[in-house]
Order: sequence, then structure tokens, then C-alpha cells
Amino acid sequence: NGTHTVRKRDSAGKHHLHSNRLHNEDTSQVVSRATHSRLFQASFLTFRCPRSPGSASHDNTVIITHRAEAPPFSPQRSEGLMRIGFVSIRHRSNTFARQRTSLVLSAWPHDNQRLHGGTNAILPGVESDGIELVPLVIPVHSAGGPIELESFSTLLPELEAILEQQESLDGLIVEVSGTLLVEGHSGELLLLRRLVERFPSLFVGILADQVAQLPEAVFGLTPLVLGPHHWPGIDRAQRLALLVRLLARWIRREIAPVATLERRTMLLPLATQRTDCPPFDELPRLLAAVEQNPAILAVTVFAGFPYADVAEAGMTVVVVTDAAAELGKTTARQLADFVWDSREEIAWPTLTIEEAIHQAMQNESTGPHLILDTGDATEAGAPGEGTAALWAALDLGAKQALLSAIADPQAIEIVLHHGVGTPIELELGGKTDHRQGYPIPVRGIVRRIGCGQYRRWSPLAGGQLLDAGPSAWLEIEGRYDSHLDVVVTTRPVPFDELGLARALGIDVATKRIIILKSAVDALAWCHQRELFTPPVRPAKVLQAVTPGITTPDLAFFSYRSVKRPAWPLDAY
Repeated sequence: NGTHTVRKRDSAGKHHLHSNRLHNEDTSQVVSRATHSRLFQASFLTFRCPRSPGSASHDNTVIITHRAEAPPFSPQRSEGLMRIGFVSIRHRSNTFARQRTSLVLSAWPHDNQRLHGGTNAILPGVESDGIELVPLVIPVHSAGGPIELESFSTLLPELEAILEQQESLDGLIVEVSGTLLVEGHSGELLLLRRLVERFPSLFVGILADQVAQLPEAVFGLTPLVLGPHHWPGIDRAQRLALLVRLLARWIRREIAPVATLERRTMLLPLATQRTDCPPFDELPRLLAAVEQNPAILAVTVFAGFPYADVAEAGMTVVVVTDAAAELGKTTARQLADFVWDSREEIAWPTLTIEEAIHQAMQNESTGPHLILDTGDATEAGAPGEGTAALWAALDLGAKQALLSAIADPQAIEIVLHHGVGTPIELELGGKTDHRQGYPIPVRGIVRRIGCGQYRRWSPLAGGQLLDAGPSAWLEIEGRYDSHLDVVVTTRPVPFDELGLARALGIDVATKRIIILKSAVDALAWCHQRELFTPPVRPAKVLQAVTPGITTPDLAFFSYRSVKRPAWPLDAY
């Protein structure tokens, strides 16, 4: 399926890596992990995977084996607890975004060693198993353009300093998006290389997002990589707990992880990455059944991120086995074939925003209709300033409707100048990137102004503190004597839930139409009944195709790095 770059393998086609040494069995050469990073780029080779003409099957399997040969684990602390650090740096880099992004890393407060709500509240039984999970940094959960090199270069030594301040860590879990890009390079790979070189005896496990499309070289540094079974990842807590247990077993030398990858150049828009409806509704149960095999430690199907124009774009199956490479290879291919063979059954969004709003206006059910603005989804790196939904709601005269949100710092300056309760006229949205729409002249009243700080309640990041900057609730006049409530912010944050609207005092329970700038992440809360009770239960969810850099219409994008042929861009 095109040219792939992987680490050079020995004649058996495998790498053997333990906590502090790289073994080449054929030559008996031993390379320290400290020198391994410096030799890394010199140990690459390129090969072309064979593919029969006209065939849709791919020989894309990469097997990477790690083996720990150090003495059995023996904790140095009197209490005997194994200490595993936890770092969460999740940034989805959209290469079609015009603005570069900076990341700021903050150490976790020493007087609060648990995540909001308690680390072990979402990891039941971890401490009783003799494991202490230690949060090290305030979680970063963002999306936007690729990360500026200067920002990332500052982040790496900051993370090193935080790790050095820890008296002792036996392992480290790094939570990533799997799509972080720095100057066209994988940020996760750069980060992991740095950690391996600086802390060669540290065992590292990776918890990746559903959209992850990690380079093969990442698995050459650690084979312990897993992600959610559900799309979106409502099972994050359970998967994190599994990773903690597996990392502890690896540290104790109870397992010898082998990572097997199977790729397909299959571009799935975020709006289609759903396991709550066919054809992928059977995927979570299927993956859970596969993990019942004692030889299989973890299995994940990563859907990929088509808004990052990189060579690794596409769907990837990762199977981590306990020294069972051939089993991993067979399993990975079977699962990849399952996803590939389901491609024609995928339900693509087809409604325009006007059609979705018109349908919602006919709503006679007890709950509201939730409309997702998929083209300007801030969870996937869009600027959140799109005006397609705003224009349609005003033009159609939608009543009892809420739009959350529009990021427009210039509008916020005008709002702050006017104050609460005053009439206001301004142009809203579309200031920096017209691919999401142009500014819309509006007239209304400023109902509320807030600081823009609030805590998320979605299962994807419950309790996380977000800061959208100074924000406002505007009541805007529409056609046919309608009024539209609009949340306006200084900067984009994930607009996939109603936390900010509620923080501004909007009674979301009275709304008949709710429009969110989200492609799929909003589904994490609106269909859940077991996890928690949301403030409003949508009667129906409508995904609308709108213009913007997260649209499900992939013909909108000009790809340069994605390997071809790629489905659905090319015929198979």
C-alpha cells in the first residue's frame, strides 16, 4: 500500500528491546538505550509492501518485540508500592489549520496528588493492587494547527524537569492523541525518543486517542500501546486501568509484550467514527472478545485522523501479545479486514445545515434535537468561528434554539464595551478563515458575560478545567420574530458539550434545538445512561455537513502526503 518506513530489523524480522538495552540476537550486539536515540535515524530503511494488482488486501503487518531480561522487580520503598507516573498531552493537529499552536505544560500541584475527582475514583482497585498512579502534569487536551517548534522545544525540558523531581518512578504512562505534529514530524515520536534517552530504565506505556495514527518507530520504543474500544472513547477510564495493570506486569517481568500493527489507507472522517450505530457497533464487543485470549494483552482499532495530511494517515490495528507475534499478526489482519470490508456500509452525514435545522423545527418529541456542525468542529482543530449554522438558524427563524459556540475575540471586545443588558449590533464570526463562512451582521441583546472558565462534564474529560477566555451569552434576533441564543468566546475550546452555556446561565433544558460545533465527541454524553445523567437528553442527533476544515467531505482537501490509493478518495 505504498512506501513505509520502519526500523531496521534483524534477519528474523524482529526487534528485541528491554528496559535499558537493545538486543540484536543475530550479531549479539548490545546498544544502550542512551545511544539508541542518537543512532535512531541511521537505523531506518524503506521498503515497498507487495500488493497484487486490483487487490484491496495489504501486507502491512509490522511486528516489534520487546523482551525484559533485567532482574525481577523489587521496589525500593518501604511501603512496597509500585509508582507509575501519569502524563496527559493530547493535542490533535489539523494540518489544514492556518494557525500554529503553542502548548503550555504545568506541573501537577504537589499538595494534590490526584486528578480532579480522584485518580483512583476512575481506576478502581489500582491502589489495592500495590500500584500508585502519580499525576505529573495538568492534563493538556486541545486541538488546532501543528505545534510551533519553539513551543515544543520548551515543553520537552520542562517535562524532563518534572520527572527528575520525582524521587522514584517504576513506570510512566503517557496519554496522547496520536496526531500531535511538530514541523511535519510526529510529536509523540519526538517526545518518546527524548524520554527513552533521558530515562533509559523507565518502562513506558502509551494510551492513545481513537484518532491515533502513530509512526511505526513509536512501537520500536515501547510496544505497550493501546486505546479505546468505543468511538468516541467513553471507555477511557477502563482502558487506562488496563494499561496500568499491563505496565505493572511488564515491570515485574511477568509478560514480554509484542506489538503487531496492520494498516489500511482508509480515511474515516471524524463524523463517521461511531460505535453507536452500524457498521462499527459490533466493534467494542468484538475487541473485548479477542482480549479474552490470555496470550493477547490488548487490541485496539485506531480510526485515524484524515485532517492530518501525513504518510501514516489511515486506520491502524494494534495487537499487543505476550510473546505471540504470529497470533498478533493473524489477529491484526482479521480485524483490519473486518473494518475494511465494512467500508461501504458506513453511514456518511448527508444533511445540509438548513435541512437539519428545518427537520429539528418539526420536532414534537419531549427532548431537543441536537445538531452537530461537523465542518467547524473544534475537537478536530477547526477555529470555531464558522457561521453556516448561525446564518441558517437566523434565516429559518429557529425558535427556542441555542448555538454553542462561536469563537470571536473581536466580538467579545465589543460586548465588553457595551455591557450586560444593552442592545448590540456587530458582525459575528468568520473573521480569520473564510473556509468556515463569512462574518454575519447580527442585532440583539447581551444577556450575560462570564470569564469563560468551566469544568467539563463529558465522559471524555470529566472535571477538566477549560478556559475559553471572556465569553458572552447573546440573544440575537432572527426572522419571523425568532430569537437565537448564541455563546460567544474569546478562543476555541472543545464545543462538544453544554458546560459553558450552563456556566453563562442558559437554561439548556428549555431548548428545542441545540447546535454544537462538534463532529462526533458530543455523542459521548448524549447517549449515555449508565455513566452519568446529562443536563438534557436529546431526542435525536443530526450530523450536518457544513463547510470547514473538519468537514466529512474529504474532496474538500488537497492531500500531498497521504499514501495513495486511499479510500474513499480513490477507486478500489
